[in-house]
Amino acid sequence: MTPSLMTYLAFAVVCLLLLTLPFIPAFREWLRPTDLAALPVSANYTADIDHFARRLHADVSAKLGRGDATGYEDFDFVNDSLQDMDWGKAKKRLISRRSIDSASAISSVQPVYVDGNIRAGSESAFSALYATGDIDLGGSARIQDWAHADGVVRLGQKSAALRRVSAGTAIELGNEAWFERLNAPTLRFGTVKPGPTPPTEDEQTPESYADLPDAIQQTPALFLIRGDCALPPARVYRGSLVVTGFLTIGAGTTVIGDIKARDGVSIGHRASVQGAITCEKRIYLFKDSRAVGPVVAEGDILIGASAVVGLPEAPTTVSGMNVIVEDGVTVHGTLWAHEIGMVKAA
Repeated sequence: MTPSLMTYLAFAVVCLLLLTLPFIPAFREWLRPTDLAALPVSANYTADIDHFARRLHADVSAKLGRGDATGYEDFDFVNDSLQDMDWGKAKKRLISRRSIDSASAISSVQPVYVDGNIRAGSESAFSALYATGDIDLGGSARIQDWAHADGVVRLGQKSAALRRVSAGTAIELGNEAWFERLNAPTLRFGTVKPGPTPPTEDEQTPESYADLPDAIQQTPALFLIRGDCALPPARVYRGSLVVTGFLTIGAGTTVIGDIKARDGVSIGHRASVQGAITCEKRIYLFKDSRAVGPVVAEGDILIGASAVVGLPEAPTTVSGMNVIVEDGVTVHGTLWAHEIGMVKAA
């Protein structure tokens, strides 16, 4: 073998070794796996509002011998005497084996699981909180990541729940509270109860979209209007409507069908939409209005005082960039403010 051939062979072997070296850790892991634990999921990357609540419940059940092992059963227990409990020094997630009732504030950087109800005073703060009963926190409370109650979640005025809050029965937020994602059979905002119900059909005049200016019939139950559109007050319209401009629904008018608009939707006082409301920009549901189906906007949403969205037997979704709800609003289902939501006092 000539020297030049030996040089080429040696160069090829060196190159092959250099190309192989990066794959040695992967080959070793393939032979003897060491990284078997599930990766943690950030609160920002899971779609289920109660995902982390269900995961904590499973870990606690395993810790208390009520469920299968999860591998994450490392907890401490809340002291029987709350006066002796130093919440700020907790190094592990906490379990309370009984209800907590404190007139003063409680602040915990560790997730807290309460087997029962929890009531805490104003300015309480939790990173994460789960209760098998009710959660009742005073004004200016803070939920950093998530909270869930199998019963009712109540947060006083000027509170902030800037991630996820879910409940098995209801969520009640005081005025000037801030939120992002809420889910419960019933969401109540402020202190005022819902106002008068929408008009009955006896108080309204049946109308057809075909009588509106520039209406184009697409199907027997679907009409298109290019530009802005205004539905007069105290009417009843059956069927769905698509508007390329701004849609205004007059006071006391009922739409039995879906509506979609590009520039905006305004639902007048005591008006009602018994279908989905979809808009590329902004949606306004004014005082005492009703929306039975989902309310979805790529822009902002305002829900006026004592308005109601969804039904107890048919929960729905409200989704917008920024969502403002006024005193007395009720929503059945899910409310998602993609940037920020606020409860506005009357």
